[in-house]
Amino acid sequence: MKHHWIRGNLPLCRECVTCGDFCGREPKLMDIRCVWCQMVCHDDCNKPVTSCDLGKYQKWVLPPTSITLKSIWVKGVRKQVVKDITAPPYDWQPMLVLANRKSGDNLGQSVLQMFRHLLNPAQVVDICEVPPEAALDICKLSPNTQYLILVCGGDGTVGWVLGAIDKMKLQTRPLVCVLPLGTGNDFARSLGWGSGYADEDIEDILWDISRARTIEHDRWSVSIRNYGYFGIKRPIKTLIMNCYFSIGCDAAVVLNFHKNREENPSLFKNRILNKAWYLGYGTKDVFESVCHKLNERIAVELDGKAIDLPELEGIVLLNIASWSSGCDLWAGSGLEDLPATQSPSDGLIEVCGLYSSLHVGRLQVGLADPCRLGQAKTVRIVVKSGFVPAQCDGEPWDQSPCIISVSAHTPALITRREEEVS
Repeated sequence: MKHHWIRGNLPLCRECVTCGDFCGREPKLMDIRCVWCQMVCHDDCNKPVTSCDLGKYQKWVLPPTSITLKSIWVKGVRKQVVKDITAPPYDWQPMLVLANRKSGDNLGQSVLQMFRHLLNPAQVVDICEVPPEAALDICKLSPNTQYLILVCGGDGTVGWVLGAIDKMKLQTRPLVCVLPLGTGNDFARSLGWGSGYADEDIEDILWDISRARTIEHDRWSVSIRNYGYFGIKRPIKTLIMNCYFSIGCDAAVVLNFHKNREENPSLFKNRILNKAWYLGYGTKDVFESVCHKLNERIAVELDGKAIDLPELEGIVLLNIASWSSGCDLWAGSGLEDLPATQSPSDGLIEVCGLYSSLHVGRLQVGLADPCRLGQAKTVRIVVKSGFVPAQCDGEPWDQSPCIISVSAHTPALITRREEEVS
């Protein structure tokens, strides 16, 4: 394959492949770069005669010589998509970047541009324009190849993509990695990918991905059977939980945030401002206590055994060691026969209680201990009366009397960031 040279827009501090001196020193379009292997060369130097090997990201790049394209119409716009793929003759794990451009103070747009600069644009998708199910169609063109799916967005975007992977029923399960662009980013935090992308160098992130460890990450099916009226049965609602599920005071805060964001979206476009809104709604609930004595309105069973609840305003089911923007709700004192740490790959779900919204605030700053209720493979919650706020992975609603059953779902292959060893 030949190099594809373009002029200008060179990365900083890149050395000429011919003479070894720095390129792009003057503020103008000068010197050349191969768009595939990222090799740079001075205008006055001889171009290398070697063929293009796609550079250090060869394993992840979709080679232009391995694909054929076709034209389709998407929302009235004609676009080129991949029609066929021929696997190249080397170790290959193509990366598919699925980014939500609206996430993370609109940093998603910047992330899309940078990945299109380094990879084949055909493997970088804005899921605000093309839904994940359509983007994942490319995986079916080479069914024996394991793809690396890089999800750029918040917890909601991660859940959206994992749900799409379930629906696609791919022959080879893809490996999923996360670049956090949301507000809380608890899923990414629990896997070591940080609290949020802040315009770091994409090449540093790709280096971390190359060293990441693969784990089987538990996921849970949440079935909600609402009580019918006048003998009329209502359909069972089923959700998939990747991070946490809760009923009570913390869900009330999320529900207030969600309702006001839908009414005034322009006031909720900044990550820091969003956290300030959460603080305001949490403070409001400290005084209102809308879920006072929730323990009298619900019953909880762990692996078929009913548990006695203390006076609580909230119940949280945890799958990861990060909740409410990084709080480790399970760590600390509690039942002595329970492990002090939790794992997302042990087939167990952790159940905790919240005494009040004030207790939530104190937990987040390390001034209170959690209320650990137990671990289980199945959980059953009965909402006896009234409406209570509920949420699953940050998506809230008002829940009527019902029976909620939580059981294991198909796990996902997820990458965990390896810590630097000093």
